[in-house]
Amino acid sequence: MKVLKNCRFIPELMEGYEGTSGDVLVEDDRILKITECADEYPEDVEVYDMGGKYALPGFFDMHIHLSLSGGDTLIDNAKTPVQQALDAVKFAQDSLMAGFTTLRDVGSYFNVAVELRDAINAGKIVGPNIIASGKIVTPTENGNDFFAGLYNEADGPDEIRKAVREEMKNGADFIKIMGTGAVMNPGGEPGQPIYSLEELKAVVEAAKFKDTYVATHCHGTRAIKNSILAGVHTIEHASILDDEAIEMLKGNENTYIIPTLNIISGLVESVPESSTFMMAKAKRILECIKVGIRKAYDAGLLLGFGTDQGATPLKHGENGDEFALRKEFWDMKEIDIIKQATINSAIIAGRDKDYGTIKAGKIADIVGVEGNPLEDISRLRNHVEVVVKSGSVVKG
Repeated sequence: MKVLKNCRFIPELMEGYEGTSGDVLVEDDRILKITECADEYPEDVEVYDMGGKYALPGFFDMHIHLSLSGGDTLIDNAKTPVQQALDAVKFAQDSLMAGFTTLRDVGSYFNVAVELRDAINAGKIVGPNIIASGKIVTPTENGNDFFAGLYNEADGPDEIRKAVREEMKNGADFIKIMGTGAVMNPGGEPGQPIYSLEELKAVVEAAKFKDTYVATHCHGTRAIKNSILAGVHTIEHASILDDEAIEMLKGNENTYIIPTLNIISGLVESVPESSTFMMAKAKRILECIKVGIRKAYDAGLLLGFGTDQGATPLKHGENGDEFALRKEFWDMKEIDIIKQATINSAIIAGRDKDYGTIKAGKIADIVGVEGNPLEDISRLRNHVEVVVKSGSVVKG
């Protein structure tokens, strides 16, 4: 047994314990119990003194790309499968050191995220929990070649069903599709739907048949509404929301949105010379994101936490920038932002039984933060000093 001693707690992130400080007792990979601070423990107990750091549940990043470096996409495309895999190991560990104990990869080359997930689960590599989608299912579109090897092209219901089965055969946990044009695709128009409602229903049906769900890359309003009607589980980005779309999402326990402010903010600030087209499109939708997501927040929608880390120009391990950005850009409450990265995302991912809060019986994925993040949320970007993954201290 090990003990994380002298922790401070945020009550909204705790279950079954009322105090604001205490010790967390860990047995193997799970939290055994939470108690008041004790002066001493038996000699055979491994004690780690948190020194009054805030203990929070491990963070979720629900939208990352482990086979992209955050640099020039064309350089990433030219890497061999071995280079992609070796880089992905480092990228996953960089995010883990930043406190992100669960990553959802929404598209990787060469099935890298799936294979890395399996290696971590087998204990061959230390890393975060990975939920992986494999390749992205997309219709035939101008600009797809910019991400050569990242897409599984499929047009019409029959080809879509085949593509879903191919990705599931290759080990995908869920299916990621392109619902609109992309900011990062040179031929894409972010507001334009590229799959019809009939095709969206086909991919959802095919995924359900394999007991999984669909995540849709989706900027435009019409495609967002079609995704909701089709039963898509997560709408990624959700950049251009109107009031009707928000009403459709109220009380909807099947479909959720995963905002990704970090990527749009990053693209507005800096891109490689090969990617200047991305900056212009990002600037066009930035104000839409500000208005729509803030309305969704005010409406009480359960929002997830995503960054698009790995996409240009976002380096892995800097995922925590999203915390401060959501505060500065949308003026969300600190506790709500933290819940988006913990319990909200755990619920959306279907993993709240084991993750998302600090509770006896849950997996011991815990981060230690110096200073109170409710007073300064940027501390979750710069002051994550302890990371516990499945009961093992991997940082600190």
